[in-house]
Amino acid sequence: MASKNVKSAARALAGTAVACATVAALTPSVDAEILSMPGHERTFTAPGEASMKFTVGSRDETINRIPPLNFMGTTREALVSTVAYGRLNGATGGKLRMGYHVGCAVTIGAGTMGMSPDIIIAQNPAFNPNPLATLNLSPGEVGEVALAEKEMIPGKLIQVSVRDFHIKVNSCTGPVMIRQYAYVDAKSPEVDDSGAVFGDPTWL
Repeated sequence: MASKNVKSAARALAGTAVACATVAALTPSVDAEILSMPGHERTFTAPGEASMKFTVGSRDETINRIPPLNFMGTTREALVSTVAYGRLNGATGGKLRMGYHVGCAVTIGAGTMGMSPDIIIAQNPAFNPNPLATLNLSPGEVGEVALAEKEMIPGKLIQVSVRDFHIKVNSCTGPVMIRQYAYVDAKSPEVDDSGAVFGDPTWL
């Protein structure tokens, strides 16, 4: 019986070691990396209103991947800079919005560490602590980080610019993906319409 419990404790310790080794293996490089992303632009015509057109675009997007301050493989950090722009023709008003979609493959929930002891009462009593580590994993999620929005003036090129906005993702194992978005919401007395462009997705 004692031998069986010793083996169980060894397996629990081995599982803990594997979990810690996995997190350590995911620890990011200490070197930062700056990516220059391509621009995107689209022009839309409102349904039933040929004179109502609007353009939405993004340019000058850079993503500066930086090592996390806590040096944990489950944390990602980046500084993003970008310009979104839009133009209204034939509309009476509208809004320009931009931000990022952020996706995590697997989210790590609260974990526990403790013991599941065995007390053996026999001719030679024994106590086996059986160390135990529990890690709660759940399917990843996609969130939205809104960066800026601005009311638009018909006939004018409207722009919003963001420099070195800090994006951080905690408690995520596996890849983290981000993708920029820019929307124009156009309005007239007859029609409300919207259109968007999306940047190329990349990992952190």
